[in-house]
Amino acid sequence: MISIVVSSYQEPLYQSFVNSVEKTIGVPYEIIKVENPGIMGICKAYNLGVSKAKYDIICFSHEDVLCYSENWGEKVISHFNDSEVGMLGVTGCMVQTDIPSPWWYNSDFSTGAGRMLMKLGNGKYYDHIRNPFNDTSKTEVKVIDGLWFCIRKSLFEKISFDELTFPGFHLYDIDISMQINQFSKCFVAYDILLEHVWQGKISDDYYEGLLDFINKWQSKGLPVMTYYIKEDYFGAYNWFALLNVLGQMQRSSISKEIINKYKKYYYILQKRPYKGIYRIFFDLSKLIGYKNALRVFIKLEKWFKILPSNLGYIEYKEVDRNELLTQKIVSNVG
Repeated sequence: MISIVVSSYQEPLYQSFVNSVEKTIGVPYEIIKVENPGIMGICKAYNLGVSKAKYDIICFSHEDVLCYSENWGEKVISHFNDSEVGMLGVTGCMVQTDIPSPWWYNSDFSTGAGRMLMKLGNGKYYDHIRNPFNDTSKTEVKVIDGLWFCIRKSLFEKISFDELTFPGFHLYDIDISMQINQFSKCFVAYDILLEHVWQGKISDDYYEGLLDFINKWQSKGLPVMTYYIKEDYFGAYNWFALLNVLGQMQRSSISKEIINKYKKYYYILQKRPYKGIYRIFFDLSKLIGYKNALRVFIKLEKWFKILPSNLGYIEYKEVDRNELLTQKIVSNVG
């Protein structure tokens, strides 16, 4: 049995979500709708939902999500039968760096994992699967994306959504993931297919919140990773992450004031005593640009087998979204 918490402000999207849940979940459930037309941050809304939840597993979802997997509630319960699972999502990252950068900007370093229905640039929809270790049902990650995730209710005796540090609508997901990591583990599942219908732009508020996240967790365990990464390799990872986020911010017209706050990490990374691969990547990126340096680095990664060879593999299966919307069910996925 599952409690579902939704912070809602767009009724049509909410009703579509409710309808898809009703047709696919397959187990007893409740939906706790927190009416929130900008009157509170998402952390406060979710904490309110937790206080009202009556079941042992609490699912938190954006209202612009559609559920396609048949009996996905049974799959969620089955995953939580594993005592190691404290938090379950559908997409996330095996590494959280200690410099401010969204985890999905670092996908070139092949640290993402999960599954989701996505619309690509060609206008077609694909079942997007990133399963780096060929796990049968789930992969351990360190941070989970907030579009949809479930948490064992008993953990809320030790954790809560941080309303003070994150009063808006961002960073609550990776913050609660870090809290979970202190007491349990986070996983992404491959047998649950969802679609995130609307994808917004990243704002100044997000990047400000990311700085707050780093400041909160810098002395409490960052960086974190599910598999060992050599120090020099991780230095290159950090360097790429920072250059990537700065480039994205400039292209997105983020304010210069915020960009300058991020630039201080440029000098922090330069002073770190990394050697080997990191120093090669650092120097090469200054000569030919970090995008070109990354291409060289990926080839070196494969030649010298720095990471498992399948870590960067992404599978795309084209699907007929109209058929999915009609059926609202996907049988035998995963």
